[in-house]
Amino acid sequence: MKLRSIISALLLASLLYGCGKDNPVYIREGCTPLSFSSSLVAGTKALKPDDPTVLLTVGNEASLFGTRVKNDTTQRIFSNRSLRYDAVPDPLTPAEPYSSVWNYSPLEYWKDDGDYYFTAVFPYSGEDNWIGDAFYLNVRYQTGSNQDMMVARAYRNAAVSTDPVELEFKHATSAVRFLFGKAASSDSDRYELTSFRLENIAAAGTFKIQTRITNPAVDPISLSMWTPGTVTTVASWNSTTGGGRKNIPHPSVASDPDGYLPMGWYYMVPHTLDAGAAVRFSLSYNDGEPVETVLNISDCDGVPGADTWIPNCVYNYFITLTQSGLDITVKAVPWDEVTVITDDIIFEG
Repeated sequence: MKLRSIISALLLASLLYGCGKDNPVYIREGCTPLSFSSSLVAGTKALKPDDPTVLLTVGNEASLFGTRVKNDTTQRIFSNRSLRYDAVPDPLTPAEPYSSVWNYSPLEYWKDDGDYYFTAVFPYSGEDNWIGDAFYLNVRYQTGSNQDMMVARAYRNAAVSTDPVELEFKHATSAVRFLFGKAASSDSDRYELTSFRLENIAAAGTFKIQTRITNPAVDPISLSMWTPGTVTTVASWNSTTGGGRKNIPHPSVASDPDGYLPMGWYYMVPHTLDAGAAVRFSLSYNDGEPVETVLNISDCDGVPGADTWIPNCVYNYFITLTQSGLDITVKAVPWDEVTVITDDIIFEG
């Protein structure tokens, strides 16, 4: 009996001090799993996209990269590992709409020291995201995917803390849309949109960002991080195949986008616009034959810098129709950060 008691005590001790994924007691080095919390950049005004579900939707995945550096020795921890969004809200906190459950497998564990660098890219891509020379992350992006690409970077000294690492996602693309409205409120002036195209716009690009940085705030996402590809048509719609003509309303408040007919949002490769960048559209007036207009957008008067789409910035093109022609104005605003914070994301293998 005494021998059995000793064996039982030894087994219990090994469970308490072991590193199994079902073991809630973490004491030794390498026994605390890497975990993260997340915050989302979102807009709350009509001038900006405001849809947290773009990121916070069950089944969504992000690409995660991570390394540990100690004494100039690098250990790769995550190499384009998939982070999968499995529940929203978290079943344990159903009253909190942005609580969440994310998972990756297999688990990775903290060591007691070393510098940890993390970079995450949404959405996940198994082929278009890779680490290249000088620890730069490269991301290929297609405008036609119409997905809001977000990037988060974080640093942690494991000797200081192994608390969940916050991943603060920032927009890497430009959000662009076109808003059609008529100047007159009279029902006798009836305009309908019959076709729409965006021409001579960069349809693809490569984003390149430094992954080993202790303070991402000193290296904000900028235009220089993008290399645009060739220009082409990036969006096309017509009433014959796209569900009928679109009525153009009269906005009661000229500055309120909600009163216009919107075409967008389009998540664009940030770049300086080609001289031929244009929106081509056809309008029918009072059931007449559609008339086509080509409107150059590379040089819009009165808007400094409107010839360049900057990352993490939003562009609203207001096109107002009159019997004598049309007016176009552009409102360019930062994609202001309104943090939507989830619960700590504890990854389970």
